Amino acid sequence: MRVYWVIIFLFFLAIGVFIILPAIAPTVTENEMIKTSYVTLGDTFYLLNQSEIAVPFYDNALEMNPDDPVILKKKGEALLKCGRITEANLLYNRVLAQNGNDTVALARFGDVLMQQGDFKSALGYYDRALKINPENAVVWLKQGDALLLMSVEENQKLHAIAKNLSKQPGSTNYQPASNDQLVNMESYKKAVASYQKAIELDPRLSMIVSARVLGAAQDQVNSYPGFFKDIQSSPG
Repeated sequence: MRVYWVIIFLFFLAIGVFIILPAIAPTVTENEMIKTSYVTLGDTFYLLNQSEIAVPFYDNALEMNPDDPVILKKKGEALLKCGRITEANLLYNRVLAQNGNDTVALARFGDVLMQQGDFKSALGYYDRALKINPENAVVWLKQGDALLLMSVEENQKLHAIAKNLSKQPGSTNYQPASNDQLVNMESYKKAVASYQKAIELDPRLSMIVSARVLGAAQDQVNSYPGFFKDIQSSPG
């Protein structure tokens, strides 16, 4: 059924690009129409969760305009969705080389670093994006995620150190880290502050934030990688 609708869409796209568009915008060149068609096809497959198919269409459009920041970012989104993080990283670098104040590219580059586990560097890009646009609730949420993951990671390391020490001769029995230990960490406090700002700007994010904070408290004595996977797959 999905293929059926794609065929119908392609039919009307062809009509729109090659018949209607030249009629209402005669100054548009043939190359511009073809490029627009490639981008539209890429967007369509991306929305259908067919990112691997979308990427070649964005590539075709970029052959006509290699430095178009909009198409570069669209391809970057598709690559991230495919898990092709290194390639996405290169694209966002290209966008930022053109415009270091592109908040979308800054935030998405931060996302790439997050997926690579480099939370500290990711925070730098989120911070740059928020300095340009402090009203972006989603970036505040992402900043909170990076800080929260840092606190969980720190707590897991302390947990492992304490466990190893408990094995030394004459040491006391090992006790799992408490919730208070996580809550008292500076990165955790900063995460909560970022989350509060995100909720202030967009109250709809409150449920997402609650789930993440609860997940951090539960995961500190279980599986840090599991918690990281939950954050990566949730909205925002």
